[in-house]
Amino acid sequence: MLFILKVKNLEHQNLLSISNVKKAFGGTEALKGVNFNIKKGEIHALVGENGAGKSTLVKIISGVIPLDSGEIKLEGTPVVFRSVQEARRRGVNVVYQELSLAMNLTVAENISASSAEMNSFSIMQLDDIDAEAKSLLEGSGIKIDTRVSELGIAAQQMVEIAGAISRKCRILILDEPTASLTDDETSNLFRIIDHLKTRGVTIIYISHRLEEIFRICDTVTVFKDGAYVGTRPVAGMTQHDLVCLMIGREMRDMFPVKKNTAKETVLELKNFSGKGFRNVSINIRAGEIIGFAGLTGAGRTELFTAVFGLNTVYSGKMLFKGEEVSIHSAKDALKLGIGYLPEDRKQIGIFSTLSVRENIIAASLGAHSKGALLDKDKIIESSKNIIESLGIKALSGNSKIHSLSGGNQQKVLLGRWMLSKPRVFIADEPTRGIDVGAKQEVFQLLREMADSGVAVIMISSELEEVLGMSNRIFSMYRGEVNGILEGDMCTEARLGPMIVGVGGNR
Repeated sequence: MLFILKVKNLEHQNLLSISNVKKAFGGTEALKGVNFNIKKGEIHALVGENGAGKSTLVKIISGVIPLDSGEIKLEGTPVVFRSVQEARRRGVNVVYQELSLAMNLTVAENISASSAEMNSFSIMQLDDIDAEAKSLLEGSGIKIDTRVSELGIAAQQMVEIAGAISRKCRILILDEPTASLTDDETSNLFRIIDHLKTRGVTIIYISHRLEEIFRICDTVTVFKDGAYVGTRPVAGMTQHDLVCLMIGREMRDMFPVKKNTAKETVLELKNFSGKGFRNVSINIRAGEIIGFAGLTGAGRTELFTAVFGLNTVYSGKMLFKGEEVSIHSAKDALKLGIGYLPEDRKQIGIFSTLSVRENIIAASLGAHSKGALLDKDKIIESSKNIIESLGIKALSGNSKIHSLSGGNQQKVLLGRWMLSKPRVFIADEPTRGIDVGAKQEVFQLLREMADSGVAVIMISSELEEVLGMSNRIFSMYRGEVNGILEGDMCTEARLGPMIVGVGGNR
């Protein structure tokens, strides 16, 4: 059990000072003379739309890339970190969204290796693992002798955080740390963060989940288009105030107006069972957005990866436009007109080594071919239209997609499926890891797809999103659909209990 101590009158001197820091990549200014301070022992949020400069600054602070000009001071002393290892030796640690664990090693071995790096690669014993790291893992139910490859993404994230804690860090930078965590795991992480704060550890917290900023952070710094906007105490601010600072304008209604454009049934499942789900009977109609709500592990992703041919089906029937079909691969799904935006954008969504243009036309190669050869002119025209209509920010269609912000990568994937003209479109966590402005744009694009006659299925762990977007909502619990809400019944008071297995109307 970890006991959180209340420390009064903690001296909040500046630990990190950023002075006129600039960085450019080619002709693009990623940071335009940033100036602000971070105090010792505070939880300091960095927020801004994707591409605002947050990640660039973090890479400079942690020794991944050099700054072009300006100065960084650590407790008043100018520092230049030429490598990640050098930054870590001075107590600066980062936990990124993309994990860097050795999958073939155990949890304990990963953490020991992290700490051994700081001690000339000396061999550590299990008992030498930092107490805070142990507490984090025990609170998460993770056994330290488990091989990391056997853990889910959420547990692997906890191991990554525990490894950073074990390095006796002075500054811990967390980049979207709760993106793959359940509510209980998130609460446990916040408990650890709070404890580290009482010990004087400074936390730099990057998240697009504004409710988390207001829940745990003391101070927030806002970036926009590579420029520093301002630093404010969180106390006394509202989410509306913060959003306006981030996007530089008043935020209109987040969700587009729902329209009753439902038409004929396109997709129907009857007693559908497979790996991670069972006895699912649902119907999906053209022209509507169907929301799927549930806790992590409820079976939503497993159900629709099976629909798309990427997961095992044991029994039951799938009907497409009234005809029974069997889908054994993504190729089968594409032939029927089913599109899929995956939860894990980086691993199975984008083709990271390819250009924006190539990613956009990836699902419609046949429509962009002349015989056996690709039609280059048609590809350029189609991708240009998508880039312009969706407002994708890229230097050109030839830019590598990995150079784009998360929000722009997501718009590329949406553009891919809009170009392929699907009959059914599955969007799994479509706003994960993107900023509030990009979220609004994604919601509008999904609504436009539905209004054009596409049957849109939206899986989201955010109840607000499901309620704000859906014409109908299916709740899933432990692999089964345990309730359906429609119209005025779509309220948080009804949906909340259903996703934890209380109530339901099936």
